[in-house]
Amino acid sequence: MRVRDLPQDHRNAADYDRYRTFAQSCLTLALSAKDQPTRAMFLAMAQTWNSLADRNLTATTQTALEDFNQRQLDG
Repeated sequence: MRVRDLPQDHRNAADYDRYRTFAQSCLTLALSAKDQPTRAMFLAMAQTWNSLADRNLTATTQTALEDFNQRQLDG
């Protein structure tokens, strides 16, 4: 099964994990960088991936809350 085949709420969770993995890879590359500009670039990339993961998690949580509330109203 591919990520795009998953329902939207599961896709968001998969994206969160992927983004965190990308961030970790950037941190690993930053640690092995030979010069400061390269290290800074990888650290900035890691920060961006972490921000995307956090934004994705917030959107996933909001969607789940809205779905829960709608089910409560529908009875």
